[in-house]
Amino acid sequence: MLSVFLACEDPYATADFFTGRLGWSLVFATPCDSADRLACVSLGDAQVMLGTDDEEFLPAASREHRGAGVTVYVNLPAAVDIAAVHARHAGAGVVTVPLAAREWGERAFDARIAGYRFLIAQDGTVGGMSSTVTADDVESAVRLAVNVLEKAPEGAWDGKAGSLEWTCWETVEHLSDDLFAYAAQLGARPMDRDVPFLWEARRPGGPANVTYANRDAGPGGLLEMLVACGAMLAALVRTTPSDVRAHHAFGASDPEGFAAMGIVETLVHTHDLAQGLGLTWDPPADLCAKVLARLFSDVPHDTDPWPTLLWATGRGDLPGHDRVTKWRWTGTPRP
Repeated sequence: MLSVFLACEDPYATADFFTGRLGWSLVFATPCDSADRLACVSLGDAQVMLGTDDEEFLPAASREHRGAGVTVYVNLPAAVDIAAVHARHAGAGVVTVPLAAREWGERAFDARIAGYRFLIAQDGTVGGMSSTVTADDVESAVRLAVNVLEKAPEGAWDGKAGSLEWTCWETVEHLSDDLFAYAAQLGARPMDRDVPFLWEARRPGGPANVTYANRDAGPGGLLEMLVACGAMLAALVRTTPSDVRAHHAFGASDPEGFAAMGIVETLVHTHDLAQGLGLTWDPPADLCAKVLARLFSDVPHDTDPWPTLLWATGRGDLPGHDRVTKWRWTGTPRP
């Protein structure tokens, strides 16, 4: 836990500013008539002690240079919403460097508060793992899905996929087409529309796709198409600069966003398929947590990631929360 001692003209007024304007918490304050005028405020796991700037703590010769060369580094725990913290500080006019992602994944902003420099940051982690959604994650999600779908019983592919109106075969074609389309968006990078492929449904009520599998190739060929489309998306995510943006109906997104979208499609449609094919599907919690953090930042953070993702996409219940009937993710890049 960080704990520093800062000298202030009025520790109580300064504590009021920290708590009332910036959203910090008051840990304690000594009585105003105390011989030891002191207050303590906290943000996340960091505590800042606010004392007086009398001669004992801050000699007059040093007051002109208060905070010079020193930055108070506050690293927020994962449970804290750093975007909301930044918004409070920006609203109070103390932010000197905007919230941004640093090269190693940390998100941080600079502020000057009570004459002192603060760097307020948060590790880019989910459950101790990097929270950045990567091309490797896309490949992992598709590989895990195929490993499960390969166990489907013969003759089951024309049955309905869970609660969907599509057959299991059509659902794999739709999923493959999603991955293909996301790769295409990153390749062409249009900002106001989808790449103008011809999407067509093979039957009324069926999915409108660009890509379809040759039925003569059987389920093995169908899953091979899924692997290929997943590899296309992973390749584009891996080679596209992070500052590139491309159109999506839920907000123009970056390579990480398209990777997360592809993973969500893979995870939840494999759930639909597992229901229709009589298979068990339980994807890794850390992968679910990553895509929730990237695309569904307003979901509960104290629930298991996989049930939460199913709930967020209208596929399951979550105790204490109403059933989701309409949903969408937010694909726009994080600040």
